[in-house]
Amino acid sequence: MKGVLFTIILFFSYSVHLWGQASHLLLSSQGDGAQASLKDGPKELLKRASYLPRNQLISVRPRSGLETLAAGFQFRFGSETRFELEENAMRLHAGSIMIQSRNIQNITNLIGPEASVRLSGSGCCMLEVETNGGFKVIGILGRFRMEIPSAGKSQDLMPGELLFVMPGDRGFGDKVYVNVGKIIETSYLISGFSNAASFRQSLATISAAQENSIGKTFAAEVGDAKAPDRFEVLPKVVSNAEAVETGSEKLSASESYAMPGVDPLLELLGRSPKRMEDSAGLAPTPEDSPNVQGQSSAKEDTQNAEIQSPRPFPSRLLRTE
Repeated sequence: MKGVLFTIILFFSYSVHLWGQASHLLLSSQGDGAQASLKDGPKELLKRASYLPRNQLISVRPRSGLETLAAGFQFRFGSETRFELEENAMRLHAGSIMIQSRNIQNITNLIGPEASVRLSGSGCCMLEVETNGGFKVIGILGRFRMEIPSAGKSQDLMPGELLFVMPGDRGFGDKVYVNVGKIIETSYLISGFSNAASFRQSLATISAAQENSIGKTFAAEVGDAKAPDRFEVLPKVVSNAEAVETGSEKLSASESYAMPGVDPLLELLGRSPKRMEDSAGLAPTPEDSPNVQGQSSAKEDTQNAEIQSPRPFPSRLLRTE
């Protein structure tokens, strides 16, 4: 009897888990929110604290966003994102989403126009539907395992890494490294919603860790993937304010350096340098004559004695009296 009861409870828990993967509770909406509609049917505005309908096209309005809660997941949907919730998968037609997974055993299946991928792991990542029908996935926190079952290929996704899921089940593109700090600052999916204190702290920690390990600013940004096998790399445009600030820093650094007023050789020897006799036997010039040289040396020694303080120990050591 106990065994039968345990089996019933286990089956019920498994059923709830499967339902939880497809059930999304709407936590909050930004802007004008989103609307759901049957294909070629009426449209209905989604309300807060309600479950998103399954097998219906959900469209996020321009300059708006959604945040939902599923079993072990938290999802954010960006502006003009169109998707459908199926039994065990999410079908993305356009737009971008952010996924937060709280359990390393969590699994979610994502289907796009020309590609599909299975994500497992714990952390935070962002995914965008590309022009060629594939996906662009960026790791923010934690670690994810990305699999394409139909192609038999898999890749690990870490913070700061960008992977393209190629259309037509052709696997993954080359891994690209991006600036996590810039993504956190500029992404609406992160900065456009209210974030918990622990989440903000994790973002700040990973951003600082990447900045310290790289030690430089990225000079390019990854753009769209319009062709099946290529993606754009866009040069970063430096604003006039940044250019002026950089130029002023260089100018101030150059102006702060002053040339020393004392001859370096005089500073080293502690006396005026004396020219040695020409070893080749050439006739000395008038400037090289002993009388002129002695007078010039004596005059310079007198002037230097008036303006210089007593020499430090190394100079005295090199001085010939």
